[in-house]
Amino acid sequence: MVLWDFDGTLAYTGRDVWITLEHAAAKCGGRLPKEFTGRDSNLGKTVKEVFHQIIPKPEEEKYEMFEEVVRVHYRTLNDYQNTYLYPGIRQLLLKTRAAGMIHFIITMKPQEALEKILKQKDWKALFDGWISPDSFPGAERTKSEMITDVMRKSGLEASQYVYIGDTWSDVDAACENGIDCIGVTYGDGDTKQLCARKPKYCAQDVSEIEKIIKEGV
Repeated sequence: MVLWDFDGTLAYTGRDVWITLEHAAAKCGGRLPKEFTGRDSNLGKTVKEVFHQIIPKPEEEKYEMFEEVVRVHYRTLNDYQNTYLYPGIRQLLLKTRAAGMIHFIITMKPQEALEKILKQKDWKALFDGWISPDSFPGAERTKSEMITDVMRKSGLEASQYVYIGDTWSDVDAACENGIDCIGVTYGDGDTKQLCARKPKYCAQDVSEIEKIIKEGV
């Protein structure tokens, strides 16, 4: 069973996320520096960390407004026209699902935004399911907790799962659940930090992911 991160692993979403963050920065009376928005690895920073990059620096009291604008804009106003599957992903999913492989998305992206993208892009049929931090009643879940939940419900042996992601936190979440991880270096994540966590496998492109899967993770 293949468990996928979404942003930076299955799909490039960076430009659309930056559009939302830049919109929110403008609402706070400032802008995000080009040298900051020019590095997609900065998308791994928290909303609070992004807020602190705004120039001129806004009053701290504006953070709640910034956070709310980001939430509303990305979930309801963003048209995701710059979001696309990485080359080879669709073909990999179709080929392996036809052979009986299960593909499940485990992402930190809010459920509303994820499902809107999947529906708009006609990607729902490529996956067997998906889960987000806010898919649960009550408190939101961490990525590690979401992996645990999916493993509990699917009931397979740990050796039958692999998690594919582009950040060091993806590697950690997989390790915490005792499953293998394929770290991809083509995504938004910081490659040095990713490799420092020593995922069992590393893939520079989708063809390498396919090769690892075919050889039996």
